[in-house]
Parts: sequence; structure tokens; C-alpha cells
Amino acid sequence: MTPSDTGDGFPHQTVLSDGSVFRVVPVDTGLRTVRAWAEHSWPMSPAQALALRDRLGWTSSPTMETLFTTDHGIDEKDASFTTIEAGRSTRTVSGFHLSLTSRIPKPVMDEAAPIAARAFEAYVQALTAVYGKGTRNKRKHTSAAWTLPSGASVDIGTVSWVISIDVDSPALNEAARGEAQYFDEIADENDPAR
Repeated sequence: MTPSDTGDGFPHQTVLSDGSVFRVVPVDTGLRTVRAWAEHSWPMSPAQALALRDRLGWTSSPTMETLFTTDHGIDEKDASFTTIEAGRSTRTVSGFHLSLTSRIPKPVMDEAAPIAARAFEAYVQALTAVYGKGTRNKRKHTSAAWTLPSGASVDIGTVSWVISIDVDSPALNEAARGEAQYFDEIADENDPAR
């Protein structure tokens, strides 16, 4: 392995044993991007999301304008946003997704996993410095989440060598809370102990 480290506590570019290159977005770059999306005023229209994309200097996929290639050095389509219906003819942005690690061949994934683990912890530390203490979870994968005063949320997760961040809109989070409440009520109604 040949690492290229720039001070985050993990290498941003590592040549693996098969010659492939594992890339991780530097924390300051990823954090700037997450804050641009998470701290944007909500609701966000698709036009506002595309304007934000342009302001960040990213390029849309030729076939899908909601899928982007950033300037983060991963060299692939590594960001996207999703929309939901906000009215009969209106859509609103429901979430933003950002990959923080590049794709690599399966045989060398285990080589990249320790780098991703260090990078994940560096990101959690940086997000905690901005948003305060988040909620940690370690079930199928390791994740951490923060809810912002606006009702938007930031969730970072890692599985093996993959790290990604999702920003969910206040509307999406409200819908998820309503759905959870509904299923809790159904469970209570079907509980034979009641």
C-alpha cells in the first residue's frame, strides 16, 4: 500500500496491492459540502438544488440531472439528490446523498476497510464539532446521525470500505416520524395484552 496522507489522520489516496487506487474525500471538503446542503433553507426546490450544484462547480450526469460528479477527486458520480411530490405539480428535494469513498475491486476491499474506519471517525469528530453530539448506531453498519434545528438531518454511515453521508429534509423526517407513529399505534391496537 502506498498512502498519500494530508493530515486528517487517514490517507486520501492509497494505491492498493492490485494497483487500484482507493480515494477518500478530505474531511474539510466533505464537511463543506454537507453543510451547504444541510444548512440550506428548506423546503428546497429542484431548481434550487441544481443552482447549488452549479455553485459548487459539479457536473450532472448527461442522462440524469439529479446525479452529479463532484470535484472531490473520487472520479465518479458521487452525489445525488432525490425529490418527492409537494403538491399536484410541485416537487421538493427530500434528500441529498454523497459518497466519500471510491469504488475498488472486491479482492482488495479488506485493505481499504481500516482506512475507511479511520476516515469515518474523523468525519464523526468533525460533524460533532459543528452539530454537537449525535446518535451513534452499530447494527448492520456503523452510523452516526444529527438532527438540525431546521428539522433536517445528517446521517453518516460506513460498511467495510464504503462511507457515505445523507442529508434528509425536514419534510422527509416529519413523514418518517408520522409513519413510525402510525405503525406504533397499529402495534398497540393488535397487542393482545391490551
